[in-house]
Amino acid sequence: MANIVLLVNSIKGYGGIQRNYKFWFEMFKKKGHNVYLLVLEKDDLNDKNIIYLEGNFLNKILKLNQILKKIGHIDLFLINAEYMKKYIKRRFLNNYYITVHNTWNIKNRKGIKKWFFMQRMKSKYKNQPLIGISKSVINNIVYNLKIPIKKGVVIYAPHDFELVRKLANEPIEYKNYIVAVGGLLKRKRYDVLINAFDLIKDKIKEDLLIIGEGPEKEKLEKLIDSKNLKNRVKLLGYKENPYPYIKNARLLALSSDSEGLPRVIVEAFVLNTPVVVTNSSEGIFEVMQGELKNFVVEKGNYNEFAKKIYEALQNYPDIKKSYYEKFDINKCYEKFMELL
Repeated sequence: MANIVLLVNSIKGYGGIQRNYKFWFEMFKKKGHNVYLLVLEKDDLNDKNIIYLEGNFLNKILKLNQILKKIGHIDLFLINAEYMKKYIKRRFLNNYYITVHNTWNIKNRKGIKKWFFMQRMKSKYKNQPLIGISKSVINNIVYNLKIPIKKGVVIYAPHDFELVRKLANEPIEYKNYIVAVGGLLKRKRYDVLINAFDLIKDKIKEDLLIIGEGPEKEKLEKLIDSKNLKNRVKLLGYKENPYPYIKNARLLALSSDSEGLPRVIVEAFVLNTPVVVTNSSEGIFEVMQGELKNFVVEKGNYNEFAKKIYEALQNYPDIKKSYYEKFDINKCYEKFMELL
């Protein structure tokens, strides 16, 4: 039995980082380990080992180190709030890893903006031990950003296939729709999805449901209004259980500009739901394999996105178990145990 600590900014919502940390917490707990999930933003915390570091920044640092001292020896320390690492006393960092869940593109960054971006990336990851949720996440830092790291380990985000299938059986009121799931963030590019849907709305009977909350909500509502799509495109907000919406969808669409390896693609395949996705990272191809590669679209190209959505609704290849079985929770857990 190991002492495992997870430190993350937030577990609100179902963005990839939040979901991964909640899932890791539950996974380690079920396996009998002493696991502590420390969060910097308050949420509905329903477990005594999920601890909110309240107060101002200084108080958060003091409370963090007090908790770590009380835990004692830490066998594995996973950190996503990487800026906090420099305030953690060294004796608590015997076996720590910074977790990375995304990829970045610097081609469009110029001059001083590029310099500041690279300084921020180096302060996070230079000479650090990293866990990436896909091969592309680690490769992006080492080869694209050219940041040297101490160690790079790939551990795919774990999925409890049985639980996903069980939760997906809950009834919902919607039928005959395309679904998108994720935070309403700029990099998710829901504008591309809405514009693509607008191009084919008269050729298909499916509506578009978008599940998630975020800062882009008002902009998306204005876009939907401007295209007179209020009766066809619905922003449903946050759903505690998105799986029935994924299971019953004709198609899941993911239009992001930047991703690591989205959990929702794996979940869709577990539920046998077709996926059309943009080439937001090389990690996409770690799950979109075989004939499914034909449904990976150049990011930002809503004309091609519309074409592939329409094509997928007419005919989609078989979703083979071999495409997603490596994301099984037990295989991911074994990888973590190799780090102890």
